[in-house]
Amino acid sequence: MKKKRPEGKNLLYISLGIIFFISCTKNKNCVPGPDISGVSIELEIERVDQKLFAVQSKEELANLIDENPVFAEAFLMKSQYPHDSILINRYYGLLHDPSIDTLWRETQEVFGDFEDIKNEFSDAFKRIRHFYPDFRVPKIKTVFTGLSHDMYLSDSLIIIGLDYYLGNEGSFRPLNTPEYILKRYRKENIVPNTLLLISERYNQTNPRDLSLLADMIYYGKAHYFSKQMLPCVPDSIFLGYTPEEISLIDQNEGIIWANFIENELLYETSHFMKDKFISERPTTLEISENCPGRIGRWVGWEMVKEYHNKNKDISFTQLMRNPDAQDIFVKSRYKPRI
Repeated sequence: MKKKRPEGKNLLYISLGIIFFISCTKNKNCVPGPDISGVSIELEIERVDQKLFAVQSKEELANLIDENPVFAEAFLMKSQYPHDSILINRYYGLLHDPSIDTLWRETQEVFGDFEDIKNEFSDAFKRIRHFYPDFRVPKIKTVFTGLSHDMYLSDSLIIIGLDYYLGNEGSFRPLNTPEYILKRYRKENIVPNTLLLISERYNQTNPRDLSLLADMIYYGKAHYFSKQMLPCVPDSIFLGYTPEEISLIDQNEGIIWANFIENELLYETSHFMKDKFISERPTTLEISENCPGRIGRWVGWEMVKEYHNKNKDISFTQLMRNPDAQDIFVKSRYKPRI
């Protein structure tokens, strides 16, 4: 799932001017989070994946696909088939192919009853509603497609291809997916990845600002949003970095920042140049062969953290509504710690 900025998603305790969870501060990964004990939501999760493997006939499968039209189109590309029967025959054959049993078994072993993921979604959605009372809780469906697609998201529906989230330990892997991307397709990434996408609804930008800085702040706000909704999830999960990579960039923050300043990159507008620092790459060779890709997003997140920490009169929702990347950068007074 590739995160794109829409055209015109170290430990720092951030004051939000709200009641904090005491329990979160006991975990070194946590930032203060809002009290959601009084927030109630109704979260519906449908295990379509289990229903798919329970079908005993093509007619049953056809009915189940008809009941899930978004899944049929977004995951199975139904409209690309000249006749529905061709899709049904092909997908029925996949579900009953003995060679798919290993993938199905591993998916069930990893996800089980899905209760832990459901609880994580529930907590995150309660926090979103705390900040945005009009937030509509989407229905969640889990599916199995033989590694054809990862996720679909709209305001009212989230569909998750569970078999896509077995990571690099699964016996089968999505085709043409390199290791540095595959490591983000694990069980623990599902809710954080979803929140990065949801953040787009609240992350206001200036479509006329095409600078690298604007992209960095955009992604920084997306990660900041997601962390507020899952305050005890490690930063490495949101960024798709390993803990070792996080430690390395923390130690070399000064070198990373010096590269942006000395090469006058912040106001670069060339897509070719910007992609070197914010797009999918295994490393940012322009800085170091040990510097992970998308490092500009990490720096943007650090700027946003500093901005909110140093401007306590600005609420979280005001931060997300601020489209002015230059304003956030200047008022963050960002400086590397090392």
